[in-house]
Amino acid sequence: MRTVFISYSRADLTQVESVEAQLKSSGDIQVWRDQERLYGGQKWPKILGEAIAQQDLFLLFWSRQAAASYFVEFEWTTALALKKTVIPCQLDDTPLPSALAAVQSLSVHDFPRLLATLRATSCSANISEQQVLIDQLERITATNPEQVVKQSRNLFDQKNWTVGGNVIQGENITIHIAGQGAGGGQRLIEKWQLWVGVVVGILTALTLALELPEKIFGKRDSDKNTTVSREEKLQRIAGAIRNEQNEPLPNVQVSLPQFQKTTVTDHLGQFQFEVKAREQETVALLAQKQGYLPYETDVTLGNIALGFTLRSKKP
Repeated sequence: MRTVFISYSRADLTQVESVEAQLKSSGDIQVWRDQERLYGGQKWPKILGEAIAQQDLFLLFWSRQAAASYFVEFEWTTALALKKTVIPCQLDDTPLPSALAAVQSLSVHDFPRLLATLRATSCSANISEQQVLIDQLERITATNPEQVVKQSRNLFDQKNWTVGGNVIQGENITIHIAGQGAGGGQRLIEKWQLWVGVVVGILTALTLALELPEKIFGKRDSDKNTTVSREEKLQRIAGAIRNEQNEPLPNVQVSLPQFQKTTVTDHLGQFQFEVKAREQETVALLAQKQGYLPYETDVTLGNIALGFTLRSKKP
């Protein structure tokens, strides 16, 4: 049975749980999804690294909320450092980070293709190399997610945590791939850097050439499209709110301050709004309930599958 590590933002929990249920029902996919209890101890970066290393594939649910999550950033950069196969699944149109830009992403709305990809993708692991990295993760002393990401960046960027070989550099990360001896590896790196410089120069020249006519003659078509995109239309936004035990949370006051609209969740923890605004505009959403910490986030209008978790106030 193939095992899959799922990385996601807690704000996208409802959509993730839906896909997770479908994966489990397939019969040949076993899912590992992090739980909040994992982040309670001081050694959670190492524990999380071990969990990622132990799974065959890494499934990244990418969205606006995931892009802003330090937990998610730590997970996918660790997966790259462990040389795991990363499969991005897009929940919205948020661009992937540059380190993953060359990876073919899948839509959350095309489950058959996602399942076929998970089944067909080959996976291999160098246990000894992975253990070296996991041992390094134990050196991370921070527990705050932002500080953990900063320390892990420094850790992954150390050029001597593996010996020799070719080097692929991505966003905030340096991945070493075992290869030829030190002399041959150095020559390969120098050639690779030379070719990268040539390609970057060519792409820059082409970009300038393509943009020049537009800068000279103006942006008439672009201006027309901009005018259309600014037209307001009626849009829905809906979702569900749960507690830390993953139970529906009724009577939560949910508001969109920009539109001065407020509603409360029903017995299933669900809510919805209908507002007139620019298509797929990003707006602030605030959820409050007595005995719970307030939750504020940015959401995209038109999204009717939002999911949030409210945390109870500590006595």
